[in-house]
Amino acid sequence: MQSSSDILFVATNEQLAAIARQVAATMGRQMDVITGSPLNAIELAREADRAGYSAIVSRGTTARLMAACGLPTPVIRVRVTGYDAVRALITARGHHSHVGVVGSDDMIQWIDTLDNLIGVKISVRMAESWDDTCEAVKALKDAGAGAIVGWNLVQRRAAEVGLPFVPLSSGPEAVHSAITEAVAVAGARRREAERAERLKAILSSVTNAVVAVDSSGTVTHFNQAAERMVGIDSASAIGTHVSSILVSQSQQAGAQIIEGDARSEWIDHIGPLTVLARREPIIVNGVAVGAVLSLDDVTRIRELERIVREEVRDTGHTSKHRLSSVVGASAAIKEAIELAERFARVDSTVLIEGETGTGKELFAHGIHSVSARQMGPFVAVNCAAIPESLLESELFGYAPGAFTGARQGGKPGLFEIAHLGTIFLDEIGEMSGPLQARLLRVLQERETMRVGGVKVIPIDVRVIAATNKKLFKLVQDGAFRDDLFYRLSVLNLEIPPLRNRPEDIPVLAKHLMKTVAARLQRPARPFTPAALACLEGYSWPGNVRQLENTIEQLVAVGEERRPVGAGEVERILKRYDPAGDGAAVAAGEATRFGGVGVAGKTRPVQEAGGSATGAGGVAHTDSAGSTALTLRDVEIKAISAALAASGGNKAAAARALGISKTTLWRRLKELSSQ
Repeated sequence: MQSSSDILFVATNEQLAAIARQVAATMGRQMDVITGSPLNAIELAREADRAGYSAIVSRGTTARLMAACGLPTPVIRVRVTGYDAVRALITARGHHSHVGVVGSDDMIQWIDTLDNLIGVKISVRMAESWDDTCEAVKALKDAGAGAIVGWNLVQRRAAEVGLPFVPLSSGPEAVHSAITEAVAVAGARRREAERAERLKAILSSVTNAVVAVDSSGTVTHFNQAAERMVGIDSASAIGTHVSSILVSQSQQAGAQIIEGDARSEWIDHIGPLTVLARREPIIVNGVAVGAVLSLDDVTRIRELERIVREEVRDTGHTSKHRLSSVVGASAAIKEAIELAERFARVDSTVLIEGETGTGKELFAHGIHSVSARQMGPFVAVNCAAIPESLLESELFGYAPGAFTGARQGGKPGLFEIAHLGTIFLDEIGEMSGPLQARLLRVLQERETMRVGGVKVIPIDVRVIAATNKKLFKLVQDGAFRDDLFYRLSVLNLEIPPLRNRPEDIPVLAKHLMKTVAARLQRPARPFTPAALACLEGYSWPGNVRQLENTIEQLVAVGEERRPVGAGEVERILKRYDPAGDGAAVAAGEATRFGGVGVAGKTRPVQEAGGSATGAGGVAHTDSAGSTALTLRDVEIKAISAALAASGGNKAAAARALGISKTTLWRRLKELSSQ
């Protein structure tokens, strides 16, 4: 059977088939019409279902048997109308005044009420089979009926007992009514099928498993992800009770899955899988009529989180340095590096203190890069660089519509972005009181809330804070919360200033020369011993950052490949001299060598080939123009005093001078050759 229409009309005789074709043509409908009987009704229904018909139209017992065979295709019955009954009874009246009627219940249940209208006596008998028909016709004849009205099979039995027969046929009115109903049912079924396919496509596109149940717990929808997770196909799952599919859930959640009217979520297990289950009730007119269950594999959630973290790193929230990037040869810097390495092995909060430019952020990067969180994000925030009005929303994010100009979808805060990683709060001493209170709560509760939001967001973040101020002094002065200070000051790391580790200056200068020259794409320049001595003798209030800036200027404006001389260095360092004449260089040098201060002014050291101001480099004159001690004189005096005090022990003398033994040996050699 091939379908050329979505409606199949199964006529019980050729007369009814002809009427059906005529009515369909009048209605402008394309409809397939075939003949059938109760004997092949079930097989015809199965063929129609396989052919994809949206509705079947038939009459009598044939229609009843088709409808009862359990197939999804709806069967529309052609009813016996009053017109049909009156026509048949009037014809039968011509044979006898007592008429017997045999048929199915839908044909005869009201026909005996027409006796007064027709003027005949009417007796009815119901018959659904051939045996029923034989008994019914015999009983009517015995009761005095002289003519029989009924369905097609009745005609043969009426002839056997010698009674005239009048068929009870459905006319055009009944056929028109049945076809109209079939068209409506077919249209509704098509629309329902379209909605079902659309919903199926939507559910199939969802990556997590979705199972829908009705109020009795029967599965109504089961998407492809659920098939893969549970291990059964949707055809087997739909129509079964949810407890037979999700055994673990039915045991732990019980009737709440079906009957609850509130959203819920829980961790559960399906076989070997650990899943996050979410339940969304289906509410109709205030009554829960079912629920939709969403299941996520926890392993998949973790994988998605890993992908998100990688994307976060791609946006720049990652550590860029390791502790091996810290350059220095002094005992002080080596001790700081060793301490930082120990801090990296634990997950406690770290407070880094040090002057501006000492490399606090470099140490924070290094601690993160070798910690257990090294694969997570590293988010650096300068609390002094962001206006206070914006810092709160930057740190904690904001909900949609939290303030004018806010993003429509809201924005995650830097604490959220740093989840499973490290957040570095630089210049923590500049944070205002209200923000200190919010930060304290984050550290205590390990959760945050967006500005204007109501949802608490759990976070797993390590905090490294830094300041160039003495934070405890701020606490004593009431400028910083003491409870926050003790929360931050769990592990303390102090970065020594450059002036306290002068032996690191030559090493840093040479290292920075290489890195800065590579960045500027210019050749690195070597240093003369006098230039290194000049660098080493300066106090560097801006620490490594100031030294790097100085090196960058030497690379940018100096003559390529020509060694850096002391005069070049002094000309640059004059910018940092409050007096503008370079006295700070000499003062720094004098301070290093025994604390001998040099009052007065300084002139640049002249390189070989130029006029020198003295054998030792820089000559100092007071305001009256009289000659004062030179820098060489200061060094000799300081070194001599230290050696005398130590009994000639150079190691003890170096410690007293605050320099390394190597530096002392080098300076003694240089001074003796001058």
